[in-house]
Amino acid sequence: MTHENPSHFDPTRPRVLVTGAAGLLGRHVVRELLHRGLQVRGLDLRQAEEPIEWQTGDITDLDCLRRAVQGCFAVLHIAARPNIWSGDGDDILRINTLGAWNAFRASEEAGIRRVVFCSSDSVAGYTVREGAMVPPDYMPVDLAHPLRATDPYALSKVLGEDIGRSFALRGLEVIALRPVFVAYPDMEGEIRARARDPEHYTGRLAGGPSSAGGGPLYNHIDPRDLARAFWLALRMKAPGTPSCPFEAFYLAAQDTLAPEPTVQRLERILGRPVEVRDPDLYRQHPYASLYDLRPARERLGFAPEFSQRHLIEQAPKPS
Repeated sequence: MTHENPSHFDPTRPRVLVTGAAGLLGRHVVRELLHRGLQVRGLDLRQAEEPIEWQTGDITDLDCLRRAVQGCFAVLHIAARPNIWSGDGDDILRINTLGAWNAFRASEEAGIRRVVFCSSDSVAGYTVREGAMVPPDYMPVDLAHPLRATDPYALSKVLGEDIGRSFALRGLEVIALRPVFVAYPDMEGEIRARARDPEHYTGRLAGGPSSAGGGPLYNHIDPRDLARAFWLALRMKAPGTPSCPFEAFYLAAQDTLAPEPTVQRLERILGRPVEVRDPDLYRQHPYASLYDLRPARERLGFAPEFSQRHLIEQAPKPS
């Protein structure tokens, strides 16, 4: 079902489809696109308050996606079960993988030029303790590093990227964004709670929607920065190569929320030295992210503007 707000709807303006537009990330992305002057159609199971054209439906329904993409020049595919705790493994794999297939298929059928896929840093395999985490071979983790999904959510994102790459081989432009833990405002209490006693933090001690995340190194990104990255992905020049216009990017804040420098922390956790391929990065910025952010800066023009590190610096330590 489609719901249009006539005061904001102009069929002559460029339109972007945002799937998952009523979710936490989706709403930030919608607001960013509206701020940039784009017209947005939102697809979700329910409507939110943003003044856009809304279509309610399920991403596992191909006909729903076919209707949603009509008249759009690009698709930002964000809708998904958002983490390993959002359902059982069967649901996560089915919804996320089938939803990605439908989004890419409907986009190709409609002649859409570009799809931006919301992936995750969990594809690297060192994010969620409930999975069998595999430590990185070196740091910072770059785009050449092997992907080692160890839980259903991470696997669904690897499969989503593979689906996108297969459509890119057929001519669709595909950009996969791999954000780390998104530090939404309603997660501030959990971030502070973890900072007060990181060794004993068990999650959801402050009434947050989930535990403070970011893997063992507490990587994070501000939702305002992440929303801007989606906007930049719409604007960047052709991704990848002419034969396969696919490109992926890790996205994170410049620093982590960990209590100790990144290299020192990882080596302490692993109990051994770690190969550091960019020692100057961690000398100049001791709390720099585990991930290589240079491709996002050089190709997307993305440089994070926000950090939540002030939250942990303000948190009192246990007596």
